[in-house]
Amino acid sequence: MDPRGTTPAGALPTLVIIGAMKCGTTSLHRYLDLHPEVAMSGHKELNFFFGPVDGEPDPMRGNWARGVDWYAARFDPAAAVRGEASPGYTSPDHPEVAGRMASVVPDARLVYAVRDPVDRAVSQYWHHRREGTEARGPEEALLDPRSQYVARGRYLERLAPFLSAGFADRVAVVAQEDLRDRPRATMRRLFAWLGVDEGHWSPGMAERRNSAPEPARPLSAAVRDGLRDAVRDDADRLREFTGQAFPQWSV
Repeated sequence: MDPRGTTPAGALPTLVIIGAMKCGTTSLHRYLDLHPEVAMSGHKELNFFFGPVDGEPDPMRGNWARGVDWYAARFDPAAAVRGEASPGYTSPDHPEVAGRMASVVPDARLVYAVRDPVDRAVSQYWHHRREGTEARGPEEALLDPRSQYVARGRYLERLAPFLSAGFADRVAVVAQEDLRDRPRATMRRLFAWLGVDEGHWSPGMAERRNSAPEPARPLSAAVRDGLRDAVRDDADRLREFTGQAFPQWSV
C-alpha cells in the first residue's frame, strides 16, 4: 500500500506542530484553533507520520498504515490554515517522520514548541512516574544517556532531519515560556507568520492547557548540573539558528 494515496493536496494540513513533548503543544493546538481562519484537527496527536507501513494501526505506535486518505479526512478543506499537533514527530524513536512528511505535505509550515530543556526533562520524568512507566530515581533516569529525557530536549538535534528534508525556511520555534508569559504577543507573531489576521485575540488564548497536576519535586543540584551539561551545546546552536535568546532558560 502507498500511504500517500491520491488525496488532493487541498485537503491535507498546511501546518504541523511537531513537538516537543511537555512544551505546551496542547495549549498551542487550542489557541490556534480559536482563530477563525485556522482549523486544527478535532483530535490532537494524530501520529500519522510514524508507525509500520502494514499491519494494524495503533494511535500510540503510529497511524501511517491508515493511509493519506484517512489523514486528510481529519481536516476541514475549507479552512485557510489546517493543522495538527503530534509531539511524537520529533521523538528519537521515529526517524522516518521527516522524510514521510516531505513526501506527503512538502509545503506545510512546521511549529516546534520548546521550553527550558532542563525543565522539560524533569517534567517528562515526573509524567512517566505518575503513569507508572518509570520506576528509577531521578538521578539514574534523568542522566541516563540512553533515555529520552535528554534527547528530546536537544531541540536542534531533533529538528535537523526536518531541516534536511526541505523545511528549513518554514519552521517557527515557539518557547513555552513566551506562550505562558506573553501569550498575546506570541500568538500575534505566530498568526502573522501563518498569514492570517494577526490581530485576532480570544480570552481562551490566555488559558493554560494540560498542565501538570502537581509541581515537580525538587532535584539535587548535581542532577540539574548534569542535565545542563548534556544540553548546553545544543541550546546554544538553537539560539544561533532561531536568533532567539531564550532568556528564561537555565542553560
